[in-house]
Amino acid sequence: MDGSDHPWQMNPEYSASYLRQTKWGDYTELDNGEWETVWRITFRPGYSPRRDVDILDDSSIGFHSYLRGSTEEEAELVVISQEHSMSAVNYPATYSSFRIVNDEVADIQQIQGLPRDWYPPFR
Repeated sequence: MDGSDHPWQMNPEYSASYLRQTKWGDYTELDNGEWETVWRITFRPGYSPRRDVDILDDSSIGFHSYLRGSTEEEAELVVISQEHSMSAVNYPATYSSFRIVNDEVADIQQIQGLPRDWYPPFR
């Protein structure tokens, strides 16, 4: 192999043009040792957040997410976790939270100012 015949180089499904640089939510370590991550969510026109909405609890990993209304057509998905905010253990629950918000609350347009399709579970 000379480096030019790797499967990912020959298969257009794995083209670098499909890669998107995303932004993680803003995170802070809390006084009690837990972590808070705040994701800015923009919805398609027509949604007006009115109150906090519980999204997902997973006590097996110490994960809780809820939607906090901010302004018209925007909200914050707040994640409280025992592990560091960017710990891989939180990825599936975070991405499930995005899906739940999109499917049960309102259609997401952007996450952290970027197209929702750049983030799992939408890509």
